[in-house]
Amino acid sequence: MRTPQQVSQKMIAREAGVSQATVSLVLSGRTVSSEATRQRVLEAAERLRYRPNLLVQGIQTGKTRTIGVMAPPFDLHWSRILYGIHDVLAENDHVPISLWTRHQGPNEKPVTGYEVSELEQIHRLLDRRVDGVILWPPFASLFSEHVSEFSSRDLPVVTIDHVLPTEFRADSVCNDEAMGARVVAEHLLGLGHRRIGHLAGPGVATWAKQRREQFERVVKELGGVEVAVREAPPGETSLGLDAARELLLMSPRPTAVFAASDLYAKCVYRAAAELGLRIPQDVSVIGFSDDGFADVMQPGLTTVQQFPYAVGRKAAELVLGRTTGTLVDATPQTVQMPVGLVMRGSTKNPE
Repeated sequence: MRTPQQVSQKMIAREAGVSQATVSLVLSGRTVSSEATRQRVLEAAERLRYRPNLLVQGIQTGKTRTIGVMAPPFDLHWSRILYGIHDVLAENDHVPISLWTRHQGPNEKPVTGYEVSELEQIHRLLDRRVDGVILWPPFASLFSEHVSEFSSRDLPVVTIDHVLPTEFRADSVCNDEAMGARVVAEHLLGLGHRRIGHLAGPGVATWAKQRREQFERVVKELGGVEVAVREAPPGETSLGLDAARELLLMSPRPTAVFAASDLYAKCVYRAAAELGLRIPQDVSVIGFSDDGFADVMQPGLTTVQQFPYAVGRKAAELVLGRTTGTLVDATPQTVQMPVGLVMRGSTKNPE
C-alpha cells in the first residue's frame, strides 16, 4: 500500500520560491518582509493542500488542543450536554476525546460486552496529553481512587453535577438545586399536598444529596411538612423501582412524590400502575430534568426544566479558561445553572 505523502514546509518553499524559514514564519502567523511574500506562501500552501501537523505543534507548545470528555451519551439529557461541549471546543479549535467505561443508559445499548476500567481510560487520555478533562457524575464520584491521576499532574478538571473536595482543585457546573427545590416545593404545597414522598437519587452523588437536602429544607421552611424519603441504589435508574413501591405502599400514602430525576419518575409511574393507582388522581408525580420523553408520558410529566446544552457549553468554557490561562483564580469555581418548572398533567390537588 502506498504511503500518503505529507506536504512539508520544504515543498511549499520550493513551490513559492522562498526560503523554508520564510514559510515557517508565514505559517506560524508571524511577520515577514512583505505582504506579497506572505500571500505567495499561502497560495502555494493552498495549491499543495497543506495541513499543519498539530502533533508536532503540540510537542513544541506543550498544548495538544484536545480535551478528554469522560461522559457517555447516556440519554437525551447527556447527549445535549455533549453537544454543548462539542460546540464550544469546535468554536475554539479544540477537539474532544470522548471515552467511557461501559455502555449504559435507559435506551437500547450496543451489545458488545466491552467494558474497561476507569484507570485504563484515564491513562489513554494522559498518554495522549489532553490539555484538560470534563467528567460526568458517576466517574467524578470515584475521586478518591482516580481523579488524583489528573489533579496530581496539574491537569484542569471540570465536573458536571458533582462537586469534588477542594484539594482536587476541580471546577464544576451544577444545576441550582436550591432554585429547583423551591419551585417543586412551592408547586406541591400550593396545590395543597401535605404528605409528600421523595424518591431520592443515590447518596454517593452530590447532585442527589443536594437535591434531597434542599427539598427537605424548603418544604419544612414553607409548610412545616415532613418528607418521606426512599433512596434509589447506585447503578441503573431502573433500580429505583423498589424504592418507588415502598413510597406508594406507605400508610398513609403520600399524595405526591417528587422524583429526583425524570428517569426515577418513570419508576414511580410503573410502581403506580402495578398497584392500580392513577396519576394524578391518586398520587401526583413531579420529576427533574425535562427529558425528551417527559411530555409524552401518560399523563405528561410535570418536571423541573434543566438546560443541558448550556451546561455543556459552560463546562467547556471553564476547562478552556484553565487550559488557556484566561481563568487564573486558583479557587475552584462552582457555576450554578438556572432551572424552571414545566407544568403538565401529572400533578393536581389531592382528593
